[in-house]
Amino acid sequence: MPNFDEIIPRRNTDSTKYDDLQQRYGRPDLLPLWVADMDFRVPECVTAALRRLVAHGIYGYHLKTPKYTQAIVDWWARRHTYSVDPAGVFFTPGVVPAISHLLQALTAEGDGVILQPPVYHPFFWAVRINERRLLENRLIERDGIYSIDFDDLEAKARDAKLLILCNPHNPVGRVWRREELERIADICLRHNVTILSDEIHNDLVFAPHRHVPIAGLSPEVDRITVTTHAASKTFNIASLSTAYMMIRDDGLRGAFRRVSERLHVEALNPFGLVATMAAFAEGEPWLDALLEYLRGNDRFLRDFLATRLPRVQASALEGTYLAWLDFRSYGFSPSALKECMIQKAGLALNDGPMFGPGGEGFQRLNLACPRAVLGQALERLAAALP
Repeated sequence: MPNFDEIIPRRNTDSTKYDDLQQRYGRPDLLPLWVADMDFRVPECVTAALRRLVAHGIYGYHLKTPKYTQAIVDWWARRHTYSVDPAGVFFTPGVVPAISHLLQALTAEGDGVILQPPVYHPFFWAVRINERRLLENRLIERDGIYSIDFDDLEAKARDAKLLILCNPHNPVGRVWRREELERIADICLRHNVTILSDEIHNDLVFAPHRHVPIAGLSPEVDRITVTTHAASKTFNIASLSTAYMMIRDDGLRGAFRRVSERLHVEALNPFGLVATMAAFAEGEPWLDALLEYLRGNDRFLRDFLATRLPRVQASALEGTYLAWLDFRSYGFSPSALKECMIQKAGLALNDGPMFGPGGEGFQRLNLACPRAVLGQALERLAAALP
């Protein structure tokens, strides 16, 4: 069984999470619970597969062979009851590059692109750097529960070419329900809006909630949807730079191929492919144990807040390992809250405003760490707040 309580030193390993603190936060000694990778060892099946590849000693150009796409097909069938067409699987160095390339493939400069803030901040960058027009369909928050403003989405869809959907939603932790996805899909179908669904956190969902791939709602929805995914969040292999997208419609495939060929972006990383295949083939027991541990960390966090920090509220966590913490009751300005986290608490968290409108007064905290580390972070937080 994996030992998720093991504290593994990561400083001085060129870890972004640990070794970029001075550059990003102005202090190298902070306790980092920010960037979304985990402080846990990968499954042994992944390590063993990588050892076999390393032992070969030659790391030349690599083919995209059916066994890699079949691993993806099998995983989605088992975990998400969604039928993937192997011919529609395209590999990419990461989900964020894929989103940028898809914006180029599926929209033109000046086209409207809908985001649902507060949301994963690179979405904003991708829209702006590609000179698309940002349309904000802001989420509605009531008592720590987020929902979609469907009236506003309907209005924005009239002027949009693309919706970037985040499901599960980072940072608010929602796993969109089937009926919510059906309403999104209905709006997009009626207004001829393509859906780009980022589902990278879809394996990190806590019962009784269940991930529903929006592309799986119907053949009609499948034809207007591109889904991006990677094993990186699920199995902690982000540095292996291997993600993929799934495209059912021939027209959308052709549009992406033209961009892919022009930019030469489907070059394959054998280490990422081998790790992904091993994880999808043999990693489910590890993942099930991980989900149980993360659920325990979420309970630990909520119990601590209830007894020691009742003015801090955590949004309901249905999916992801990212806690969305509400400090608005303290009345901090955005800069004062950020300063408190860094200088008083000694914590490196993700500052809420980076996720766009609705992030003011919030901080995002990564729960994917040993429970003792989480406890240390929460004690620091309690000591820092009035």
